[in-house]
Amino acid sequence: MLILVKIVDHEERRRDIIQVTAQIISKEGMSAATTRHIARMAQSSLGMLTHYFINKDEIVSGALHWCDERFISQLDTMYDDDFLSLDDFIPLFKSLFPLDEISDTEWRVRVNLLTYSLTHPELVKVRKEKIEFAYAESQRFVEKLQSSGEVRGDIDKVILSRMIVDLTFGLCINLLSYSIAERAIKVDKKISLMLSMLKPEC
Repeated sequence: MLILVKIVDHEERRRDIIQVTAQIISKEGMSAATTRHIARMAQSSLGMLTHYFINKDEIVSGALHWCDERFISQLDTMYDDDFLSLDDFIPLFKSLFPLDEISDTEWRVRVNLLTYSLTHPELVKVRKEKIEFAYAESQRFVEKLQSSGEVRGDIDKVILSRMIVDLTFGLCINLLSYSIAERAIKVDKKISLMLSMLKPEC
């Protein structure tokens, strides 16, 4: 008798659970992201969750990493050339903002996890690592834009890169209070103002 053995892709199953968790956090908030609810929505069992994750904080940490995967995957394409124009940079920069359903979900997860992490030391560490990563990536872009003559070179690159990250994060949080249809024009105005201050004088 032939016995068929189902092969389970454990990494894919972990990702499925993390994505389900992210959707719950985005739509229902952190209070709804109980292990029981996550297991039910992921069509799994509590035992299966503990097989893949040590505790709820590990699942939540996975959801936080999930938020950044899409953007990080786009970064590699921007490092191929030494020259970086604003025309190439601005579309990538705009993809950071919650201007569509996917990025809206990502930002709602980030904001929910921000407040949750304040009382969970392990997640505070993860958040700090994410912030430092954002600062480092921002500085790499600032350096390229300055060396390409696209933005002013008389502004300290560390100060400028950190300012961009901090202002972007704050704006993204504020944008969540508006409908997606209202957000693009607000982002365009802020970017236009920023560029008017950063472009080199002719």
